[in-house]
Amino acid sequence: MVRAFTLVSVVLLMLGAIACDSDEVPEGYELVSNVGVALGEWSITATPNSVPAGLVRFDVSNGGPADPHELVIFRTDLPQDELERIAIANPEERGFLPEEGVSGVTFIGEVEEFDVGQQRSGVFELSAGNYAFICNIVEHEEIDEDGNPESHLLEGMYTTFTVN
Repeated sequence: MVRAFTLVSVVLLMLGAIACDSDEVPEGYELVSNVGVALGEWSITATPNSVPAGLVRFDVSNGGPADPHELVIFRTDLPQDELERIAIANPEERGFLPEEGVSGVTFIGEVEEFDVGQQRSGVFELSAGNYAFICNIVEHEEIDEDGNPESHLLEGMYTTFTVN
């Protein structure tokens, strides 16, 4: 079991990210930064929005006022409008940015969906580069005037983040 975890950790480090299911710092690692992330309708704000490479804890709060949100982290140099174009063209689910198989976009990890007024944390090993933070929720219960489901990304839940 330990051997399998070690192998997975090495592979993820080679990819530039270790994601944890909690805010726990993995044994043998040292936290280099804490980042506060505020989610709301329809924005994401990271403070600070740039950190040094290494193990980073994201303390994420959902200010609502109405919808559950999530924080999804992608490594990418693509601009917001290109990510939105990819999400709009997604044949599986319009408005959802695929978390795998998109050229120029690498899924790092996520802090899963949680309700208004709550907080969650996630710890990720980030290498130097440019990142996009999005809420990748698509609500099929909410349909716009064109018959499309409400995409939190397309509503504006996007911000950039830099790791030096």
